[in-house]
Amino acid sequence: MNDTFMPDCPIPFAGSRVDFAEMDRSEGSLALLQSHPKASVVLMHKGQVASDGPQLLRAAPNAVGGLPLYDPGLIFLGLENDGDPVFAASLKDDSLLPPEALIDLRMQGHQLAPDELAVAGRARSIFDWHRTHPFCAQCGQATQSSDGGAKRVCGACETEHFPRVNPVVIFLIEHEDSVLLGRGPSWPPGYYSALAGFVSPGETLEEAATREGMEEVGATLSQHRYLFCQPWPFPSQLMVGLVSQAADKTINVDKNELEDARWFTRAEVEAVFEGTGQAFMRPMQTTIAHQLLKAWLSRQ
Repeated sequence: MNDTFMPDCPIPFAGSRVDFAEMDRSEGSLALLQSHPKASVVLMHKGQVASDGPQLLRAAPNAVGGLPLYDPGLIFLGLENDGDPVFAASLKDDSLLPPEALIDLRMQGHQLAPDELAVAGRARSIFDWHRTHPFCAQCGQATQSSDGGAKRVCGACETEHFPRVNPVVIFLIEHEDSVLLGRGPSWPPGYYSALAGFVSPGETLEEAATREGMEEVGATLSQHRYLFCQPWPFPSQLMVGLVSQAADKTINVDKNELEDARWFTRAEVEAVFEGTGQAFMRPMQTTIAHQLLKAWLSRQ
């Protein structure tokens, strides 16, 4: 049996060709980048992104400079197309955008071209971090954005704060030729996905999956295999995809964690992805759970 798992590339929110350009973010350099003839600004509003079909809706930096923007104002995302500066701005007034231009990245992100989705995800994560870190964790005083939004600095104690990414294990549990999927209580009817959980301090990825499997469904897991990972900007996580082996099909669902969990055969999963079966509602295309299931199906 071929035991190779391959992702359905590109992984959503990954594969950005933007150079983050973190070596030189001085005020002078950023001013020059904003005046670059090919500089563009990705437009957002409260976590949503403006688009025109598969492309992000963009504006020139001087067109948004005087508009009311959410903190921290204009942020520098990096360089694309071998040197074109790309920024992002979160507008306070969405009426400045064309009607229906704003889309929800979680529900409608698949409409964007892969490169554009990666740029939008990076912008979403950075804006969320700024929104939730207005004060210094060291002394409690207000912080200010610096280096084009790459960090925040406390004016009182001068502590520097940088965006953080939270690691999450998302693992497809298999036994023989079936997979175990679960659903949360607030999910749409019939929607099932791979189990997931945050990695705790002092844990490896494998240990986190083992613990979460036991806590959520009472499954004894081993032989964890890494497949691929995905940036997930809701708000800022790194979803680490694994396939884990269950000792048997015995489960004991913790109703405080999940509404339900069920085993699905390969035939049932194939039918769902081919559109000929309704055993469950398949995970959205932008999720790593979708990619994990497609990779599992590709194994011969």
